[in-house]
Amino acid sequence: MSRIGTLTIDGEEYVVIPKAKYLEMAGVPEGSVDAVEFAHATIARSLVAAREAAGMTQTELAKKLKVSQSMVANAEAGRTKVSERYMARVLKACGLPKKWTPRK
Repeated sequence: MSRIGTLTIDGEEYVVIPKAKYLEMAGVPEGSVDAVEFAHATIARSLVAAREAAGMTQTELAKKLKVSQSMVANAEAGRTKVSERYMARVLKACGLPKKWTPRK
C-alpha cells in the first residue's frame, strides 16, 4: 500500500505521494519514456553510428567539422542539442548521403 502524506508550504497544503502512484493517477503508463529524452538519445546514437560507419574517431570528425572533440563527444552523448544543420555537416564529413539512416 502506498504511503500518502501532506506538506504545508507558505500556508498551502500539498499531498505527497510516491511518483509511481502519481504517474498511475496521471494516466502515464508505467515504463513510458519522455519523448524529448528519447529523441535526444536517438539522435545521439545516429551521430555515433555515422562516425563509426566512416571509420573515424571523435577527434578526426571534430577536425573535419572544425569544432572541438568535446563538442562531438557531447553531441554523441546527447548532452548537447544539435541542429539539423549539424547533422547534415556530420553526414557530409562522414561521406554519407543526406537521407542516410543507421542500420538496426
